[in-house]
Amino acid sequence: MEVDAKTRAVLAQADCPRWLRIARSPWSYLLGAALAAWPAIHGILTLNGGDAAVPLDDSYIHFQFARSFAQGHPFVYSLGASPVPGATSLLWPLLLAVPQLFGVQGMALIPWAWAFGFIALGLLAYESARAAERVTSPRMAWLAGILVLSFSANTWFAASGMESVPLSWLLMRCARRAAEWLEGDRRRAWEMLLLALLTPLMRPEGALGSVLISAALLIAASGRRRALGLVSLAFIGVPPAIYRVFTGYATQTTTLVKWLPFNPYLDRAQLVEQVLSNARLLVSTLLDGQLWSSAYLPAHSRFFAWLALPALIIAGQARRSNRRAWLLVALGLGIFLPTTYDSFLWNRLRYLWPFAAPWLIGVVALADQAGELAALWRPRAGLLRYALAAAAGLALASKFSFALEDLAVSAHAISSQQGTLATWARDSLEPEERLGVSDTGAIGYLSNHALFDVVGLTTVGEARYWSAGPGSRFEHYEHLPRSALPTYFIVYPQWFAIPPLLGVCVQERTVHATILGGETMLACHADYSKLGTGEDAQAPEFWHRSALDALDVADLESEVSHYYVVRPATQADDVVVSDGVILDGARRNRRQDTFRMQLAPGAKFVSRLGSDTATRVSLRIGGRRIESWTVSRPGFEEHSLTLPADMPRGPAEVVVSADGAPFNAAHYWVYSARK
Repeated sequence: MEVDAKTRAVLAQADCPRWLRIARSPWSYLLGAALAAWPAIHGILTLNGGDAAVPLDDSYIHFQFARSFAQGHPFVYSLGASPVPGATSLLWPLLLAVPQLFGVQGMALIPWAWAFGFIALGLLAYESARAAERVTSPRMAWLAGILVLSFSANTWFAASGMESVPLSWLLMRCARRAAEWLEGDRRRAWEMLLLALLTPLMRPEGALGSVLISAALLIAASGRRRALGLVSLAFIGVPPAIYRVFTGYATQTTTLVKWLPFNPYLDRAQLVEQVLSNARLLVSTLLDGQLWSSAYLPAHSRFFAWLALPALIIAGQARRSNRRAWLLVALGLGIFLPTTYDSFLWNRLRYLWPFAAPWLIGVVALADQAGELAALWRPRAGLLRYALAAAAGLALASKFSFALEDLAVSAHAISSQQGTLATWARDSLEPEERLGVSDTGAIGYLSNHALFDVVGLTTVGEARYWSAGPGSRFEHYEHLPRSALPTYFIVYPQWFAIPPLLGVCVQERTVHATILGGETMLACHADYSKLGTGEDAQAPEFWHRSALDALDVADLESEVSHYYVVRPATQADDVVVSDGVILDGARRNRRQDTFRMQLAPGAKFVSRLGSDTATRVSLRIGGRRIESWTVSRPGFEEHSLTLPADMPRGPAEVVVSADGAPFNAAHYWVYSARK
């Protein structure tokens, strides 16, 4: 079979005109990537006063982790912090650490990221053309690489400082090498193993590349070589193992924050429905060039997108390259992986585009098949294939002007908001000040201050509370020592969502750009005077009495210890409530609270509840109805009642339910009866 593969290569070379050999060489695609890089980088530099910049705050997270690797403190994101598994990519920061080892610091790292990104773009175009060779006619395959270069999202992300395009290149390389292995080229098994290792190190989605390599080795290898397939599959576990060794945690913080299976409010049915809803949005809107994808895809492109992967299957059948076709289809279907993310629409759809290249190959295959059908009517009509492929390339390229303008505007926006606030913090604040941030990238990289990441991407232990909501974060902050909390917050106030913790604001940056999390970012002194004010019941009779038991709703630890039934609930309903004097975490829109508490005969049961609409609330203990009362204040109000004298002592199930409109639950106490 190896001889056959070589023979096919020789025959293909003999049938290939010189211009086509030049056009499909890797150097031609690298030149094409360089031509795309020039206007992209020029636009950024022009709008940013000649300074290098990147359009995503997350890019600076990679730069910061790269710095930690170069300094020999891997995974330590900021001064004095514990190692955190917040590096979504391991390979990309390691690559960016290389120039830092030779003294490249600060914004000077950005041109290196650009160089790596656009080299990866040229290699991606070349790999796509090579992958298309046996599913399209020989003189059409090179056009797949041209479409890759024509797709403005690839240029946008090659200039972004992110790992999206390098991941796409590695995935396509995995698919091509797996296909060639199945087709008889059994050379370079070491490269197959290396690809299976490197691709998941680039990003978690790269595990798909390891799966493709493993499948090819398991299907086509024989004897001991077949075990290489299992080794390739095992490489998926390497990143979690690295995180575990260096940080003590195997799961990335990004996974905890953004992956829907970790959403604390979704049950299995809701999870499936959310993923299906995201998939429908992808197929009907995003692949159609509407709304979020309009910067990169022509309007009404879904009709061609829907046919792209089926065209690969048909081409594989017609050209006896089924295995190659199905590998490309499997890679293309990877675009549905991000539909399992809570935030797959963010950052210009950056989670989708690493899987775009197989769809572009499918468009070329579709044009090729249309040409073959036309040739049945008239041989010269077969030239239609070139016209259709050229039309697809021009349609994609028509989005370049808008995409490049958006790239420059976005890079300028990040520099003008997060970048300038980071510079202010570096130059104006004392070195020991700790910054609480909602966007941790540029501020962390440029400020040289210790950080407290309220989202939890780069601060150990915070992701769980961010996913729960503002009320749970407020309760969590009450338990932290003041030395662990930030002295300043630099946040989007609507994201932070706990206004009373923002003291005097000393700086703000208002920038109008859709790439940002908000128009205005504030820098404020932290004010913790309200923490702990809601721990005790308000009535004077309880001021000097210790509670027999207390359930602090929205306090995740308190809820767990009291077997509090959280669902159904949403993050939006996890809030901070106030009566103007005290603050407390709460859960809104409760129809029923079920939990367990320590009770005693004659004890006082106190509830802190609120309601936007007056509602009647009833109390049941152990299935026995005890009492009901009316709740009518939108913040909260407290009600106390005496438990029956025959109430058994010890833990019991408590049910508080609404007889009308829902209520907001903040706190429950049980105080022993006075002697």
